[in-house]
Amino acid sequence: MKFYGFIFTLFLISLSGYSKTNTLGELSENKTNSTSEDQESKLQYRDHTYRENIKTVQLYRKDDQLSFPVLFLGSSEQLELHFDDLAADFETYTYTIVHCNANWEPSDLVVTEYLSDFFNGFIEDYEYSINTLFPYIHYKVAIPNNQVKFKLSGNYLLKVYANNNEEDLLLTKRFYVVEKRVNITSDIRMAALARYRDYKQEVDFTIDHGTYPIQDVYQNVTVMISQNRRWDNAINNLKPLIIRSTELIYNFEDKNLFDGNNEYRFFETRNLRYQSMNIDGVQIMGGKTHVYILPEEPRSSKRYLFWPDINGKRQINRENSPLSNREADYMITHFKLVKENPVPGGDIYVFGELSDWEYKPEFKMNYVEVNGAYELTTTLKQGYYNYNYAYLPDGEEVGDLSTIEGTHSETNNDYYIFVYHRENGTIYDKLIGFEIKTINPQ
Repeated sequence: MKFYGFIFTLFLISLSGYSKTNTLGELSENKTNSTSEDQESKLQYRDHTYRENIKTVQLYRKDDQLSFPVLFLGSSEQLELHFDDLAADFETYTYTIVHCNANWEPSDLVVTEYLSDFFNGFIEDYEYSINTLFPYIHYKVAIPNNQVKFKLSGNYLLKVYANNNEEDLLLTKRFYVVEKRVNITSDIRMAALARYRDYKQEVDFTIDHGTYPIQDVYQNVTVMISQNRRWDNAINNLKPLIIRSTELIYNFEDKNLFDGNNEYRFFETRNLRYQSMNIDGVQIMGGKTHVYILPEEPRSSKRYLFWPDINGKRQINRENSPLSNREADYMITHFKLVKENPVPGGDIYVFGELSDWEYKPEFKMNYVEVNGAYELTTTLKQGYYNYNYAYLPDGEEVGDLSTIEGTHSETNNDYYIFVYHRENGTIYDKLIGFEIKTINPQ
């Protein structure tokens, strides 16, 4: 009897483990009461998802998934917001837009000062998924539109909420509106200082404001630099090293350094009928598709190896489908990082655009001692993914990719430079300059 009791206990444990997978049933149950211990219901001025059933949130320039969500004031360009509701029950969702200062705090502007026409709108464009094992509703909206137009440049936060209640949040996404007043010339390369040359990259640049008046450069101009769309390790509040006529020169040796890190890992699931790049296996279990990523190892002690990547981004796609937004299926995706011992003093996360460049609980890996590996099971939509393994020390907000991935000055990275200006007597930050620059020392 003891033996059968032991077997029954194992059976219960296995059911408990399986219940942690984000199945459709759980998502439906969590639709109206989705706030959990690992979720924050309070408004966050960053990319964030507030309900477990809301997945694959993307904001990009129309028809270009890999583009950065930036608009130029007065242009005819649009951004498109896309997301899926895996609860698959139609709800009316509303969006509104908040103007923020350079430090991503809400500005003191009244909404009529930065938006024209209506100040919120309904998301009326939605489609039910077809030919998928995971049913969902795909929502999208384009901005600006007939309801919402921008009057001012700066940082903006897009809020989506339910039940016409701004406290009932679904998601928030950052985007940018630029009025180009300055020219940015950048030189991004291996670090100049010998002690950093092998593993860090240096971001030098010059801002030329020409005839655009800036009364006090040190007080009124704010510069921020982001690497591969990350904000946890962004460099901000840089002040120019040299001012020469209309040029502001930011040519430092130590204040503008980033770890080069490593090329991003990747896998492809555009077609689930065969094992594509870096896929170890595909199985249908319990009416859902399970995808197993090839077991991987740390790269911190390995030599640098170049391969083309998309610097941590993702591209949602189902092969041979013109309707990937509604035909791409969701997959219960299994990651495995083989490591003899766990890393002390912190946690390991799967990290990239797939995690909104955040250290989300649903992307935190568990160390399974019997397997000698970190493991993660999460739900992702079909497509092509870049990612890396990030180490987040206990109590810290800035992650470290070098612990698992290593860091090399040769790595290909994207750098985003933002220039803000607060005119004397005003209460908001204009975004007067923006540049994307890729370093590829190959």
